[in-house]
Amino acid sequence: MLIDRAQLSFFGKREVNALYGTLALTNFGEGLVSIFVPIFLWKNGVVIWQILYFYFLSSAYFVGLTFLILPFLKKMSDKMMMFLSAPFLIFYLFGLYYISAAPILFYILPLALALNTLFFDVGYNLDFSQSVDGEKIGRELGARNTISALVNFSAPFFGGSLIVLFGFKITFLIASLILLGAVVPLFFFPHRHLVSDLKSSQIIKFLTGRGIQSFNLSGIAYSMMLTIDGLLWPFFIFFAISSTRSLGGVVSVGLFASAITTYFIGFLSDAGDRRKIITITTVLFSIVWLFRIMFSSPGMIMALSVAGGIISAGLLVAWTSQFYKITRAVQHPSPFILSREVLYQLARVIFLPILMLCAYAFSTTHFFYASFGIAALLQLLFLFANKFHLNDLTAMDE
Repeated sequence: MLIDRAQLSFFGKREVNALYGTLALTNFGEGLVSIFVPIFLWKNGVVIWQILYFYFLSSAYFVGLTFLILPFLKKMSDKMMMFLSAPFLIFYLFGLYYISAAPILFYILPLALALNTLFFDVGYNLDFSQSVDGEKIGRELGARNTISALVNFSAPFFGGSLIVLFGFKITFLIASLILLGAVVPLFFFPHRHLVSDLKSSQIIKFLTGRGIQSFNLSGIAYSMMLTIDGLLWPFFIFFAISSTRSLGGVVSVGLFASAITTYFIGFLSDAGDRRKIITITTVLFSIVWLFRIMFSSPGMIMALSVAGGIISAGLLVAWTSQFYKITRAVQHPSPFILSREVLYQLARVIFLPILMLCAYAFSTTHFFYASFGIAALLQLLFLFANKFHLNDLTAMDE
């Protein structure tokens, strides 16, 4: 069972700070290499639709594994889940280097990535949701994202530079060492477990429940947008500027700009402006996606990358604060947290084949433009988050 909240009064703030450090180091380690993985695969002869299939496999594995290993997950603490996520990510990174020599890794590595995502995301969200001050969720998220962004804004640039100087293998090794040490401080704080009687039906209830459908639609938007913004947009930048180091620099500038935004958005979210922030940033980001179709000069790509980083940072702080409010409002957060992770991956299982078909049928340039047009429309699904209110959860019990 979860630790009683009263027991966390002594540890609370220190544990949240430790979580900030873990997330910052983890993001920095991943940031050294993550945006370069599609480029690495492409340079090793994997075409774009096959790269998308690689990530499709990871999402499909994730959905199946969640229900398959649920009895095992219930016995693990949040800290242990985060700790166990690191070896899978390290195996994934090192396996990438040998994928040309052993093509079977193309089907095995997505499984390792799925296990890493499952263990870390569930463990982290369970830990953070129960450690954070319920009255200051927005500012805590703003602080968390700001610290992460300030620590990590240089990661893509350093990653690109390390790849140019030493190659992918050494860069993967450095990232792996950082990831392995990132979760160690968390073991000095109380552990939490998923509820012992957690069932698949409870997860499915949060996926299909009448009261939460509007928030689910915004979650689908989040998952699909993360696929395009985190995978295809960096890929497009690389094709436009033809430089690994420059790609890292552009992404780093965007992260630095977003760091300036997130902390203040957190305060506004707590002050009751969350819905207004979601509306404004959703519309603005949709416009940015349209501009990304219209302009392709290096200067405009830089400007649009920075603009997208700032706007998406504000949107995600406001939207994620609602996620944690729901997590704290439900009787047991475990099935809700797991349902969110399953929802995101299910959305990708449906969405990625559409992108694969576009990548196969269109030229590279037209594929990117089609993807950005789709993103502009999908972005508007975030507005459904404003239709959800916490008292809607009572409809799920009827």
